[in-house]
Amino acid sequence: MTPVRKVHALIDAVATGDPRAFEELYRLTSAKLYGVVVRLLRRPELAAEALRRAYARIHAEAHTLKAQEDPVCWMVSIARSCALDIAWRRPPGDAFEPFDMAQRGEDPLAAERRSPALARLLGCLGKLPEERRRLVLLAFYDGWSRDALSVYFDAPVAVVRAWITRSVVQLSGCLGRRP
Repeated sequence: MTPVRKVHALIDAVATGDPRAFEELYRLTSAKLYGVVVRLLRRPELAAEALRRAYARIHAEAHTLKAQEDPVCWMVSIARSCALDIAWRRPPGDAFEPFDMAQRGEDPLAAERRSPALARLLGCLGKLPEERRRLVLLAFYDGWSRDALSVYFDAPVAVVRAWITRSVVQLSGCLGRRP
C-alpha cells in the first residue's frame, strides 16, 4: 500500500472511531504537520498548540475527506489553517522572531546521502527549465507565497499560479504519479 493510500485508509478508520488508527495516523504524519506549523509560527509552544488543534479537527472532520482527495494535502491545509488562526489572534506588536539559522535542521538537499525518493525527485526537478525549477523550490521548499513569487519573477499572480500548476503536472508525470 502506498503511503498516501495508507494515510487515506487511516483517516477512513479514524472516521469510524478507531483510536489505534488515529495513533498510527499521528505517528506517520505529525512530523510533517509540525514542520508546516512551526514554519508559520516560529515558536515551538505555538506550533505545539496549532498541532494539537489540527489533530482535533482532523479527528472531528475525518468523515469529510473525499475518496479522490489527497489526504496529506487535506491534513496540511487543516494544520496551516490552525496555525494561521493562532497567528492572527496574537496581540499587535507581538512580532515573530526569525529563525535562528544556527538551530536549523539538516538540509536534505545538502546531505551527502539522499534517499532514493529524494534522488528521483531531484532528477525530475533537473528536467524542468531553470526558472521553473527555481519557482518550484521557492514555493514548496522555501515556502514563498504566490504574491512573493509574483514580485520576484515580475509576473502576475495568475501567471505564477499557472507556472506552478504546469510544473507540478510535469513533475508528477516524471515521478509516475497523477497530479
